[in-house]
Amino acid sequence: MNNIHIFDNISDKKLEKMMVCFKSQIKTFPAHEQLLSSSSAANQIGVLLSGEADLIKYDYDGYRSIIEHLAEQDIFGHLLLHPFDETPMEVVSCTNCEVLFFDYECLIKRCAHACAHHSMLVNNVLQIFSSKTRQLHTRLDILSQRSIRNKLLTYFRHLAYEHHSDSFILPFTLNSMADYLFIDRSAMLREMKKMRDENLIQSKGRRITLQHHE
Repeated sequence: MNNIHIFDNISDKKLEKMMVCFKSQIKTFPAHEQLLSSSSAANQIGVLLSGEADLIKYDYDGYRSIIEHLAEQDIFGHLLLHPFDETPMEVVSCTNCEVLFFDYECLIKRCAHACAHHSMLVNNVLQIFSSKTRQLHTRLDILSQRSIRNKLLTYFRHLAYEHHSDSFILPFTLNSMADYLFIDRSAMLREMKKMRDENLIQSKGRRITLQHHE
């Protein structure tokens, strides 16, 4: 587990002791299983050790929106599942997942020994949340686009930047990508066809290639 960012600079020996102190447990989940929900009474933080998952919000009519796509080393928690209104939120596995859970209270309260590795863990968590803030700014840039085409192109350009390549694999199925971009799936597919016809993109399955023009 020492390759997980949240445990950077914490030795295996100290990590083993800390996991007992933090009342941690590792759970495995199959695909399409709920990992955590806003209705849960447990105040936990989860670390995705393997697999992928989505943070999903449901509106009053039952329509879902993907708020965040989670990959290996990402964290999520009950604290992040409380929206300003009462609409439910949940984290659902996209693939088989292995998750480390520990109590949020153990993170924010120093133990009696005032362990140095506890401070390091808190510092790592703060850095992860700083990264999540940058991801939020990227998401706002995408969603602020006025048209479906501009949303798609902005999203694809961000993915190209992340992958250092104009050709990349979408982290979502097309259904889920429509939920992530807050757009109608049929309208999105029509726009993607137009973009292919105009040679703006090439697509095959989940692989997208951006085309450049003089």
